[in-house]
Amino acid sequence: MDDVDIAIIGGGLVGASAALLCARANPNWRIALIDPEPAPAMSAAGRPSFDSRSSALSAGSADCLQSLGCWSTLADCSGVIDQVHVSDRGYLPGQRLRASEFKRSALGYVVPNIALGHALFKALEQASGVHAVTDQVGQIEFHAGCAQLRLHSGSTLASKLVVVADGAQSVTRERLGIATTDYDYAQQAVIANVRVSQKHNGVAYERFTSEGPLALLPLADAHELALIWTLPIDQADLARNWSDAEFLASLQRRFGHRLGRFESVSERASYPLVRREANEQVRSRLVLVGNAAHSLHPVAGQGFNLALRDCVQLAHHLSRTDPGAFSELLAYQQARDLDQRLTTAMGDSMVRLFSRSNPLAVTLRHLGLLGLEVLPALKQRFGRQMMGLGVNRPVMSVPAAMNNGGEHG
Repeated sequence: MDDVDIAIIGGGLVGASAALLCARANPNWRIALIDPEPAPAMSAAGRPSFDSRSSALSAGSADCLQSLGCWSTLADCSGVIDQVHVSDRGYLPGQRLRASEFKRSALGYVVPNIALGHALFKALEQASGVHAVTDQVGQIEFHAGCAQLRLHSGSTLASKLVVVADGAQSVTRERLGIATTDYDYAQQAVIANVRVSQKHNGVAYERFTSEGPLALLPLADAHELALIWTLPIDQADLARNWSDAEFLASLQRRFGHRLGRFESVSERASYPLVRREANEQVRSRLVLVGNAAHSLHPVAGQGFNLALRDCVQLAHHLSRTDPGAFSELLAYQQARDLDQRLTTAMGDSMVRLFSRSNPLAVTLRHLGLLGLEVLPALKQRFGRQMMGLGVNRPVMSVPAAMNNGGEHG
C-alpha cells in the first residue's frame, strides 16, 4: 500500500473500532490498520475462559456496536448490568442505579475482550477498504497534503491522516514530541475473575474502601464476576502473590457477604494507575485517540467507552472533507471537549473524594450519594453520563442497511 486516506497506528480495541467507524463513514477510503501483532483469528470467539479479561461497555457503546453489526456475536457471552450499587465501606448502605429508572433494558454490559476483538475484526473483514498491516511505524514526516510513514520493514506509506491509537505508553506520541499531563494515583489495579456462591443477578458493585475502589462486574455466568481491586502499590504487590485462599479471605473482609462466599479466583494481574492526558490531541494530519489521548482511572469503567464516543465523532467529522484537514480535526476536538472533561473529572473526583477519611471528605461523599437518591434530576444526569447517553452524546451515523434496528440495551 503506497497511498491511503487514513493510517491507524495500533490495532487494539480502539484502533479496530476507529477503522470500522471510518470505513462505514466513507466506504471509498483506503485505511491501513498498522500493528506489529497480526490481526486476531476470525473464528467465533466461543465461551470465554475463566481468566479472560473483560471490558465494561456502557449502554451507549452497546448501541454503537449494534449499529455496526458487531453485537450479535457478543450478546450471548456478555454479562448484563441491570443495576449498579455504589457504597462506601463502613458508612451508609449506598445507592443503586437501576436500568428501569432510565427506561433501558440494561445500564451496560461486561464483555470478554477476546470476544470484543473478534467481533470488531470480523466486521472489519466485511468492510471495504481496510487493510491490516503487520508492521511497526518508525519515522513520520508531515507535509502539506499528507504524512509519510516509514515502516520497520522498509516500506513507506503516504496518508492524508495519521490516527495514533497505540495506548497509554504511546511510542508514537513520544516520538512526535507530544507532552502529557500526568497524575500518579500511587495505586495499582489488581485484575481477576472471581466465583461466588450466590447469583449476582446482574448487579455491578462499586465499593469504596480506605485502600481504594473495588469493583465487581457481572459476567455471563450467574456466579462469576470480573474484579478490579485498587490498592496502594505495596499492597497490590502482596495481593498479586497471595495464595488463592489468602486473596479470597482478604477480598471477603473488604467486600462483605452481599454475594455470599467468594469461592475461587483466576490468575491475577496488576497494572499501575496514572491519569494521563496528551497536551495535544490534534495537529494537521494527526489525531490521538484512546489511551494515547487520555487514560483514566478504571473506577467507573469509562476508558474504552469514552474512546468509542471519540471515534464516532471523529468518523463523522472526517467524512465531511479531506480527512486530514486541520479545521475539521479542530472542530472534532471542540465537539468532544465537554464529554472528555466531564468523564475525566467524574472519575478523578470520585477516586480522590472516596480515598480520603477526613470528616469533610466523608460528609461530602455522603451528601453526593444522598443527592442521587433525593434529587431525581441529578440521578438522571449522572446515570446518563455514565451510560454514554448524555446531552453531548455523538450521533452514530452509518448506512441504514448496516443498522440492525431498534434501541439496544
